[in-house]
Amino acid sequence: MKILYVITGADIGGAQKHLLYLSDCFKKKGHEVHVVLGEDGPLQHELLKQNIDVTIIPIPRTIVLRQDFKALKKLFLFIKNGKYDIVHSHSSKAGIIARLAGFLNRIDKNIFTAHGFVFTDPTLSAKKRTMYLWLEKLFSYFSTDIITVSAFDYHQGKANGINGRKMSIIHNGIPEKAIISSPVLTQKQQRLRQRDKKVIGFVGRFASEKNLDMLLRVAARFTGQNVAFWLIGDGPLYGHYQNVITRRNLEEIVLLKGHQDNVLGWMDNMDAMIITSHKEGLPFVLLEACGRGLPVISTDVGGVKEVVDPDGKKEILVAINDDEAMYEKLHSLLVNDSYREELGRYFLKVVGRFTVEQMCRETNEIYLAHRKGLRHHVSTHQKQSN
Repeated sequence: MKILYVITGADIGGAQKHLLYLSDCFKKKGHEVHVVLGEDGPLQHELLKQNIDVTIIPIPRTIVLRQDFKALKKLFLFIKNGKYDIVHSHSSKAGIIARLAGFLNRIDKNIFTAHGFVFTDPTLSAKKRTMYLWLEKLFSYFSTDIITVSAFDYHQGKANGINGRKMSIIHNGIPEKAIISSPVLTQKQQRLRQRDKKVIGFVGRFASEKNLDMLLRVAARFTGQNVAFWLIGDGPLYGHYQNVITRRNLEEIVLLKGHQDNVLGWMDNMDAMIITSHKEGLPFVLLEACGRGLPVISTDVGGVKEVVDPDGKKEILVAINDDEAMYEKLHSLLVNDSYREELGRYFLKVVGRFTVEQMCRETNEIYLAHRKGLRHHVSTHQKQSN
């Protein structure tokens, strides 16, 4: 098969990591894989390391009609000349332009993966959420298949009128080699017990949907305790939060570590992880933390519950901006070694169902399906949770 992936942003977020894994997987299967990026960035360099052909066609992240039509024209011609069997788009803006370009080229498999529907973002005004919903409903017409990375988004889409017969659930996955063994986890837990200072980590983009204002408010409550927050990553709001941390005199407790290549190594030196997002699909960082046996306290967003607390019995999720609940749950983890280590072992156990290998197998089923847009695929994980 000749496969074209299209995505807007070229920073390394969840959607980009998903695309990177798929590109590598299907190239190794012997398929011809090309990627179109809407901008230059780290993703381009990672793809080139895997010997995957990359083309940049500028796609603005916001709606800019003149530039959007220009991108549509270029992508239409690129697809036409490339004679692709599959066009698979990721992220909202690329999903709009690529689906229309694929439809105009009569591509047999014109697929879109939603890494969290924009219209589910609670911080947007009702007017904007309605606009994004109608855009998705319109462009779903041009799709043969729509993949969601969580059951949450599948049900949100179906409830809001998106064609459920076109939709499939395929959870994100991490490489099996990123998952440590139980004996290694035990050794790590014993080592961390000997350390006086406890470390709560954040890994991700410094962007509005990560709701880092909540994280900093929670961190301030730990002032005077032997606790540090490590913030790993970068993004458009990095400078802003650097200033906020200084202005609030949080430099001693909140430590900005910037971009790090060996994120898993940093996770192995954390006692807990915090996720404060107000919008997610299914965060890779959650799966990576689980793969290291690292306990996570998170806001109840997207597919987080499906992975770590499907029945609600673990009580590790909090409402968005519930600072008190987040603080209490993190504090309980840090002061109780046995509870923290038990939760880490539980996380390590559940993550085995969320692997790149499984994600690729299920995506391949979509690629090989013949009844365009007329099948509802439910992932293995969803079958097991029903």
